[in-house]
Parts: sequence; C-alpha cells; structure tokens
Amino acid sequence: MAIYADFIMAVNKEQTGHGGFQTLLRKMKDQYSEQSEEFYLDKEDIERLHRYAYEYGRGGFQDRIQRLLVKLNIIKEDLIKILG
Repeated sequence: MAIYADFIMAVNKEQTGHGGFQTLLRKMKDQYSEQSEEFYLDKEDIERLHRYAYEYGRGGFQDRIQRLLVKLNIIKEDLIKILG
C-alpha cells in the first residue's frame, strides 16, 4: 500500500525539531514494528494526527496524514459492519 509505505518512511525519518509534531513522529517511530510492519496507535495518537492534519498549516506531511486517516476511517467502518 503506497500510502502506508509513504507514511512509514516519513515516520522513520530522523526528527530534528522539538515541537509537538516532531514529538508525535518520534513516539510513532517507537510504536512501529518493522518485523510485523504494524503500528500501535492509541486514541490520543489518532486525535493528535487529526489535529495536525486539519487544524494547522498546510504541508506535504499533512496530506499524508489525511490519507492515512481516510484509510483508518475505512477500517473503522468495515469493523462496525462486521461487528455490528
């Protein structure tokens, strides 16, 4: 999945800043397993991703976050259909 690979590359990139967004990316890097190619995202992580994607200035990473959030929403909707 290109969206996922693009996002993984961005998260795994070395973060030099000390702002909230860079802190989130460092946290997400720690929560990623290369072996299983899985992320652990808690509710707070998803809420922060949403804020950075929609409430702050525009940039390339915001677009990647938005695409990831769309994919997460599709997964959520599928789970609701399956689990009722």
